Amino acid sequence: MLASKIIPMLLMSSVLVACGGGTGASLSTTTTTTTTTPTGSNSNTTTNNNTGTSTATTGDSSTATGNTTTSGARLLTRNVVDAAYSDALERLITVSSLPDNALTLINPATGEQQAVVLTLTPTSVAISPDGKTAVVGHNNAVTQVNLQTASVTNSHNNLNMSVFDLALDAQGIAYATPKTNEIAGALKSINLNTGLVTASLSVVQAGSFYLQLAPNLKALYLLDKGAQPVDLAKADASITPPAWLYDSPYNGDHDIGGATGKGLWLSEDEAYLLTAGETLFRTANTQDQDMLYQRSLSDNDNDPTTTLLHADHSQEAGKFVVILDKGIAGVNTDYRLKTYTAPQLVVSDEQKLSTMNLNNSSNPVIPQFVFFNSDGSKRYALLKQGTETYLLTF
Repeated sequence: MLASKIIPMLLMSSVLVACGGGTGASLSTTTTTTTTTPTGSNSNTTTNNNTGTSTATTGDSSTATGNTTTSGARLLTRNVVDAAYSDALERLITVSSLPDNALTLINPATGEQQAVVLTLTPTSVAISPDGKTAVVGHNNAVTQVNLQTASVTNSHNNLNMSVFDLALDAQGIAYATPKTNEIAGALKSINLNTGLVTASLSVVQAGSFYLQLAPNLKALYLLDKGAQPVDLAKADASITPPAWLYDSPYNGDHDIGGATGKGLWLSEDEAYLLTAGETLFRTANTQDQDMLYQRSLSDNDNDPTTTLLHADHSQEAGKFVVILDKGIAGVNTDYRLKTYTAPQLVVSDEQKLSTMNLNNSSNPVIPQFVFFNSDGSKRYALLKQGTETYLLTF
């Protein structure tokens, strides 16, 4: 519930990394230590002050593929289901299902990967505004993790739904949308301290809705996939559970990604929403000024099959970094890492992933998530090639 300069071209070879306990081989020294602590139970609420973690450090890899090379990518020990970035800790926060269920804190500067073992398969992750707490979504449950101590605080398995997307406020209230519209498909609030779950009476049929929490506006912005056509909407987060306020003033006038849209992304100052449809909307406290269309990406090709898969904003850099999929339906997919000025949305640089090869295989490089670091000086991409996942700094 969460994020370029042209990448230097150098030689690259694959890296072997230890997973779980033990030691593996890599181009640089890799050490791994593991202890395991269960983080779920059959009761509604569990509290755990112990830490089940595994720590690994990987070196950079380099791979040669004819005249096309990529360098600086780090092989990760786990896959990535969802991800966020903690500015306070300067850590990528990922949740994984293979080779085990875990939340991992990744130091992008050193490659250190510190994993908190989860007993339930994760579906999503969100972090608090201060970047020090995470909440992980599961089927029927959530897990709270203290990111400073890399330990599970508690878990609650009384949600009655599979969590699709999450947001987390500063008071320890998590907001979750369901994967489907079973049992009304209501948006739910979870008090992570008490385990109390309350369903919204007005934000319903919210299956597969994406969320963005705007703390200063006391609002939740939603990608409303239940509307025809798909629309942006707003809920009042000053009350628990949040109540529906209104949708955008448009009715299909602007592309926001359609029913298959992968999300919406809030700027750090909460002034803008960037959508999967390559469009930017202004936010405001009043309905007449809220969710107003501003512009599309400067190089928008007006092809509805071109969408954004993930994005992140840096107030310090004054830019958005995005994953753009220029795939033509039924033909091919062309992924690109692109950076745009904000809010003008003028492209400043891009990298075509079709020119990359991370492990000297014939598998395509598939981007998953992109993020800025806290001061906007670095950009990070989580990439998948075959069964392997990599972290690229660019």
